[in-house]
Amino acid sequence: MKFGLKQYWKPTPKKIRKFADSLSAAALAVSAFTFVQDFKVVAYIVLAAAFIGKFFSNLFSEDNG
Repeated sequence: MKFGLKQYWKPTPKKIRKFADSLSAAALAVSAFTFVQDFKVVAYIVLAAAFIGKFFSNLFSEDNG
């Protein structure tokens, strides 16, 4: 498995993609709950963390060599 900026447009491994999508879905649920409970700063921080995590997951690619 490779990691780096050059790997961004290459296919992400299935396990990494599933894990990142699961964390994004959980973060969306937590963010929605905290927003409704009037913890807006926490909601924005959780959403930002989910976005950054999903971006980092795209930096992984399979080892083809």
